[in-house]
Amino acid sequence: MKKLKVDVEDVALIMENQDRFGSQYYLDTETGESILIPEELMDALEEGESCEDLPAWELELLPQAKAIFEESERYEEIPTRPSHEAYDVMVEFASSVKDGRVRSRLESAFHGKGAFRRFKDTLREYPEIEKEWFKFKAEKDREMVKDWLVSIGIEIKET
Repeated sequence: MKKLKVDVEDVALIMENQDRFGSQYYLDTETGESILIPEELMDALEEGESCEDLPAWELELLPQAKAIFEESERYEEIPTRPSHEAYDVMVEFASSVKDGRVRSRLESAFHGKGAFRRFKDTLREYPEIEKEWFKFKAEKDREMVKDWLVSIGIEIKET
């Protein structure tokens, strides 16, 4: 297994949010760097279209996009975390809260549309529990990234 220094927090954030930006992120398996490439740029390369009409900021990314396109074994597409997995982490955390009143309020936040927002709003009312949530979530994010890296033959190099 290859050891590589990877910014785990950065990759976790990408996994959680990338589907909102119309871009795709890749992990350079030689450097550990995460690279953002707009989907329209990759689409143009894949379809053999001219990239001349793309905005200047996208054209600056063309060399990296070509490298990703041509050296596909070096770059791994960073997957998107399914929302049901994020939901499962919230449910797991809520069930672990020792204070029955707070646990009940967190669990009631899961009913209906807007569960993520209600969960976060409820946490804000309990700063100590919110701190526990952030630690819990960070650990779960780290596990998710580590599992993905292992699945592509990479072990996190600790510094």
